[in-house]
Amino acid sequence: MILETLFSLALFITSGNLIDTKFGLHKYSEQDYKEIFYLKNNKSTSKECIRHSELEDIKKIRHQRHRNGENTTVIDYKVTKNEEKILDGTPEEEKS
Repeated sequence: MILETLFSLALFITSGNLIDTKFGLHKYSEQDYKEIFYLKNNKSTSKECIRHSELEDIKKIRHQRHRNGENTTVIDYKVTKNEEKILDGTPEEEKS
């Protein structure tokens, strides 16, 4: 219940937007954002970015930062364009 409330708050604040490790902005549907939010560390998934209209691979990376004797957990998302899967299901070679 607490995790579900945390997800709802994150979705309300971000509106499904995600900033990747290269400071690129991506937007996902509510259901896709929920799956990304609940990803385990070092796991990845493929979702459609509404902003770019492309299928993208998202990898969740959780790591520790040590500054001034304090440990902080940081979550980063590595987003890459998915070259293998096309949104309509037809491989690019068959389209031409």
